[in-house]
Amino acid sequence: MTLIVLLSALPFAALFFALSQGAPAEPGLAGAVAGIAAGALAATLYAMHCTDDSPLFVATWYTIGIGIMALAGSVLGERLLRW
Repeated sequence: MTLIVLLSALPFAALFFALSQGAPAEPGLAGAVAGIAAGALAATLYAMHCTDDSPLFVATWYTIGIGIMALAGSVLGERLLRW
């Protein structure tokens, strides 16, 4: 879970930079979607190298890591993506 959050930091920053160049109508939602996208990319990268691929492990820990990024994106989106 920690590695998914760490691996998603760079894509998350890039997505936030791209979103800050526009003017999202709902900054919290836009930030949450950016967090989900960055978390999903990081989970995919982590899954390529992880040897534990049991469905319960993936469904639990990967989802928590992506959820943390979605929550962070929503909170930061409300503060940083305002017009």
